Amino acid sequence: MELALLLPLLFSLVLLVVQAGLVVRDQLLVVGAAREVARSTAIDGSADGAAVLPYPGLKPERLSVTVDRRGPYLTARLRYRSEIVLPLLRATLPDIELAAELTMRDEEVPP
Repeated sequence: MELALLLPLLFSLVLLVVQAGLVVRDQLLVVGAAREVARSTAIDGSADGAAVLPYPGLKPERLSVTVDRRGPYLTARLRYRSEIVLPLLRATLPDIELAAELTMRDEEVPP
């Protein structure tokens, strides 16, 4: 009887742990994408760093990228809406907004 009462709770906890792992994976991908955008923009001087997008593992329609240049530095800012993929959680939780920001020295080589 106790198992029948606790089983839904345990199942919910397992689903939450799986979803948390997926969100952590997305955050790591967003940080990696920010690094790649900043690096490619610093090296080739492209305005938006779009050369590295789409980044593997991230859905482009859920990703927004901005690159700001201030003096010899540039800052890449990425925002990503991490999707709740588990159906039971999707009904109760909104998408999670993830962000990453990376500042790098602009190393554009003159022609």
